[in-house]
Amino acid sequence: MLEHDDWKIMRPNVVVSDVKAEWFMGDNSKQLIGAWTQALGTVVVAIGSTPSLPIHTSGRRGLGVIGNVLQATGNGLEAESQRKLTYGKLGNIIQATGNITVTTGLAIDFPTDTGERLVISGDLIQALGAVTALGSANRSYVVIGNSLQAIGNSLQAFGGVRILKENAHTMWQPGDGNEFLIAKGSWIQAFGAILLAIGLTSEWT
Repeated sequence: MLEHDDWKIMRPNVVVSDVKAEWFMGDNSKQLIGAWTQALGTVVVAIGSTPSLPIHTSGRRGLGVIGNVLQATGNGLEAESQRKLTYGKLGNIIQATGNITVTTGLAIDFPTDTGERLVISGDLIQALGAVTALGSANRSYVVIGNSLQAIGNSLQAFGGVRILKENAHTMWQPGDGNEFLIAKGSWIQAFGAILLAIGLTSEWT
């Protein structure tokens, strides 16, 4: 049985352990919220990029802005939840940078094709971030999820490049095939982000 003095000596250790546990749970919650926020953002972008949906051009741009802001927020939360600089944290930071770049290209009405080039660059930066995050991947859902995001972002960038080339060489509107390619890439990215969020949720619950 502990004496009173012994309890006073041991109690700080118990309190410290409780504080560490609270910090750990806080980081986990922040990462989980970030993962689902990012996933929500990718779905919003995918909806806005789907040609078959009757959405006005300004509405599509608005959904793109909202979706990328959500993705940047989610990636920021995930990066902040990781105390050490890992490939996963670096990947989140790079992806958030790509989201901000895309948002800038969509939100500002540039007089030339600068906006389109920013969107393409942002998609490629996001793909780089997803590939970087693979360096810390120790779960199958992390590997698959980030790989799908990298593929999806690459397809979006490729579709954007094709539209730019068509605009530069012809006066006709870009073909629907390029829009379909961008939409396909958006949904692949969304599927990867959702897979990551689900995997993270199942691991912690």
